[in-house]
Amino acid sequence: MKTFAEIVEFIQGRNVIQLGLENMEGFLAEIGNPQRKLKIIHIAGTNGKGSTLNFIRELLLEAGYDVGAFTTPAVLSYEEQISINKKPITKEDFVHVFDQLTPARERFEASGQAMLTEFESLTAMMFYYFAEVRPVDFLLLETGMGGRLDATNVSMPLVTAITNIGMDHMHLLGETKEEIAWEKAGIIKAGVPLITTESDENILEIFKHQSKQKRSKLYMVDNDFFVEDTASTSGLQTFTFTSPFRKIEDLELTMLGQHQIKNASLALMVIDYLKTYQALLITEEEIRRALKKAMWIGRFEKISETPLVYIDGAHNEEGIAALASILREQFADKNIKVLFAATKEKDVEKMLTPLYDVIDEISFTSFDFPRAATATDLYENCSYEDKTMVTDWKSYIQTKLPMLEEWDLFLITGSLYFISQARLHFEKVNS
Repeated sequence: MKTFAEIVEFIQGRNVIQLGLENMEGFLAEIGNPQRKLKIIHIAGTNGKGSTLNFIRELLLEAGYDVGAFTTPAVLSYEEQISINKKPITKEDFVHVFDQLTPARERFEASGQAMLTEFESLTAMMFYYFAEVRPVDFLLLETGMGGRLDATNVSMPLVTAITNIGMDHMHLLGETKEEIAWEKAGIIKAGVPLITTESDENILEIFKHQSKQKRSKLYMVDNDFFVEDTASTSGLQTFTFTSPFRKIEDLELTMLGQHQIKNASLALMVIDYLKTYQALLITEEEIRRALKKAMWIGRFEKISETPLVYIDGAHNEEGIAALASILREQFADKNIKVLFAATKEKDVEKMLTPLYDVIDEISFTSFDFPRAATATDLYENCSYEDKTMVTDWKSYIQTKLPMLEEWDLFLITGSLYFISQARLHFEKVNS
């Protein structure tokens, strides 16, 4: 018997990236294929997976369903990656599931199969938990990386969703958007519809080809479902949503940015599909309430009002572009000061360029993570003039906060792993 902390240490000791389905298929067969017992909504994409998942979850919860979710990476606690009705799996259940699967894992690995990685271990635990320990009405499943060879792709979902395709994880998924799109499109299953908010015609041709090959219905934004009449005021966005099945006007979002309206439309199209073809019960009033209350940790999240502090997990070019758009539209009157950290494989200059005309200063730092870039490397590869290097980001934050004026906005952004650590630190020192 291991404690929760010992189990987390054991699993994290397997933190390697290993794309492929052989391990998952073999091990899940060993434990009775729990994934086959679940009603799954599978979500892939470069940006917006988490926000889209959260919109769908809020909609289902508001309608009274029990909803499981699998999201990575962790922000507040390790166990939150497996959650039910927005609450992390309990440490006791985490330990129980690990113990239940240990004999099977040991047999599987002793038989000469490759070691289960951290992500594969968590994926297997998640499937077993929701199928055997705490059954749910729906499971929202976020891919870890890519799609075709992602460990989550052993499932047979009710519906699949792809948010968009951007340049991320190129060393593993491909050097062009088209190559990455082929990997993401790997989640399309025979007869299972795909819903997407991607708008690039070249990428949509790939989705169309794959959907035709799999005889899967394809729903595309601006073709099969639409967003119209968008408006933005301080702290609120409104829009009208139209699908093949209905039209809802004057929907409200408190999550900021045009990309969040697009993510919400994807979630609404998923819900409309389930309502039409899977007998999902949800009212228009429930939809309105769910969208307005939806928030997502680490996605342009306000963590302090005075001084004004936001965190945002903008970890690639598309994420930074969306962040710059929010800052330009909502905070043009603010003096924006940025603390940024990233992982080694990122092209920092290309990523950060959209921010250059909306921020006033940027500080680079590193953090405790195997793939974290050094502050020096980030600094030297950035052409922005008003830049500094920070050795100890925790001390820097504590020094910076009292110096902020009412016209300042302090933004902590970059790698999701960094955002996770920064948010936990901020909560700890301000509790």
